[in-house]
Amino acid sequence: MIKVILFDLGGVLFTNGSKKFTEVISERYKLDKSLVHEITNGELGSKYREAKMTRDEFWKLFLQTLNVHEGPDTLEKEWISYYDLIEGTRDIIFELAKKYKVYYLSDNVKERVDQLDERFGFLKWFTDGIFSHEVGVRKPNPKIYEYALKKVNVLPKEVVFIDDKESSLIPARQIGISTILFESPEKLRKGLIQLGVL
Repeated sequence: MIKVILFDLGGVLFTNGSKKFTEVISERYKLDKSLVHEITNGELGSKYREAKMTRDEFWKLFLQTLNVHEGPDTLEKEWISYYDLIEGTRDIIFELAKKYKVYYLSDNVKERVDQLDERFGFLKWFTDGIFSHEVGVRKPNPKIYEYALKKVNVLPKEVVFIDDKESSLIPARQIGISTILFESPEKLRKGLIQLGVL
């Protein structure tokens, strides 16, 4: 019996702002997209998301590596502005919350969480959750799923995890969590119905 629904945020509840930011910066500065992606979401981005690097350290390396001449505050604001609410997902969360405990499991930095919560007030839509910057690991590191199970305090078979990246779903499935690859709110609804959740 399912008791907990676990949601990724970027690309599921919000549009993928990091992907959009990578595309914009690549185009603006005529940079290779894979290089910018490596900075925003590769080893450097991971260290920032896992709180192994401060905000200032991240932006210093970002500017130096890409030879970009803009202020960190401006760039951070622009990056976060590319996250828009996917209203269909929000509506499903509200529906699920009437029957289940709904948690988030997100690779994220404190600054982005704070600003998005200020803009949308989304944290109150969830029972609780885990951010990578709080536990020092990010998906798909198996440890983050262990932290999540400890937090939700139910068996793996009692959890459904929703993420837009297949690579993040694999470790969850390996420990017995049911998973849904997010493509759209409509497809998510169908997946939840198939699992007997909705």
